[in-house]
Order: sequence, then C-alpha cells, then structure tokens
Amino acid sequence: MFYNNYPINTSTYTSPKFFKGSDEAVLLIHGYTGSPREMTWLGEQIHKAGYTVYIPRLPGHGTCKEDFLSSSWKDWLRCVCDAYINLAAEYKKVFVGGLSMGGVLTALIAAKFNPEKIFLCAPAFIAADARLKLTPFLKFFIKEVKTEVGFFYPEPDYQEAVKDYTGAEYVPTAADLYKLQKLAIKQLPSIRSKTLTVISHGDVTVPFSVKEVIDAHLQAPNEYLILEKSCHIVVDDVEREQVAEGIIRFLNS
Repeated sequence: MFYNNYPINTSTYTSPKFFKGSDEAVLLIHGYTGSPREMTWLGEQIHKAGYTVYIPRLPGHGTCKEDFLSSSWKDWLRCVCDAYINLAAEYKKVFVGGLSMGGVLTALIAAKFNPEKIFLCAPAFIAADARLKLTPFLKFFIKEVKTEVGFFYPEPDYQEAVKDYTGAEYVPTAADLYKLQKLAIKQLPSIRSKTLTVISHGDVTVPFSVKEVIDAHLQAPNEYLILEKSCHIVVDDVEREQVAEGIIRFLNS
C-alpha cells in the first residue's frame, strides 16, 4: 500500500463490521475484489446466535483501483493474521471462516495459529479461469483487462463503491491471488482445525472439483455442506439460510 493512493473516504457498504457478542469470536474474511458487504448478512446471523463477529476489510479492497493495485498478497495475509491475534488476545475462543480467497486466507491462518474450528466457503484453492495460472508471467506485460461483470447487490451507493473492481481484471493482483492459492494448498496438510467446507454445484468461479484438491491435501476432520443452486457468493445467495444454519450448527457442536 502506498500512502498517496490511500483513499480519504470509504463507503459504509464496504467498511469493516464488528458485532459484539459473547467471549467466543468469529473472524469472517471476504474474498478477492470483495468487501465486508458480502459477509455482513452471515455475520449478522452468527451474531444473533451469540457470537462476537469481526469482518475486516482487506487492504486495497472496497476503495479504488489505485489502492487495490498498491496492495499485495502480503498485505492481505498480514491484515487477517493481525485480526486473528488481536481477537485471540481478547476472546476465549476465535473461530475463522472465509469466502473464496477469504477461504484461502482462512486456511493459512489455520496452518499458523491452529484455531479449534474453521469454515471454508467456496474456497478458491483453484479457479475456473485457467488464465490465472499465467498471471505471474503476464503481469509484466499486461496490467489491466477491461470486463463487464455485473454487480451482485442492487444498491447504487454500493455499486459506486465497487465499480473499479467490476469494470476490469487486474493482472498483478490476480497473480497475488494465485500466489496465495499455491501457499495455501501447500499448507493444507498441516491444518489440524476441525473444518466445514461449503461448496456449490452452481459456482462458476470456483469449480466443484475444488473438492478433489481439498480431499487430496486436507488431513484434518472435514465435513461438507453441498449446495445445488448458489453461485459463487454462497454466503449471501439463494441458499444463504441453509449456509448460515449449517455454519452455526458447526460452531455450536
């Protein structure tokens, strides 16, 4: 992150969220190009179940293109590690869960800090877009590719806040995502945390074959919640009630 690229103002839609509850906390981590907005509904449901919930905003996310391109995988990983150790200093237990790249970061936290339980929602250990594997090379020649990705939420203020993240794909930061994927897969065998994995047959971003990667590398106790209709944002799509109930049941068990 470079000082000159840091935004003065950010949207309330993409700002971090904190819900005070019991002495057991849940750290929720959003995905690549995402923001705490995607995790807020799930966080509210977990909070209603009695837990303290914290949803940080990853560096460079939910702000602007310049800020995003100034961030890297090291910033994202440091952010969530700091969030975990800060919660662990204040709360009796800290559970961790993440969506997409947030699931990848969750796995890296688990390998380092060994929380009792983690949950991985559409974890992006692999991606449907095969071009991601080329980004470590392409980033030296191509910085940006224009796209027309639709907005997941209808609010105009939210769409204004995230427009830089839906109008283009940024090759250097995509290469950072690929770096995290490789790091996390390498660390999967060392995880000992009890795990819940949520994946969907309807996800076109993270293919269902991610299950094969998890089964081949994760040695910790793991159970699956399999969805049929949800797209990539499984925590806030058409089966979100099922997802929230499954996660809360897992945390309470």
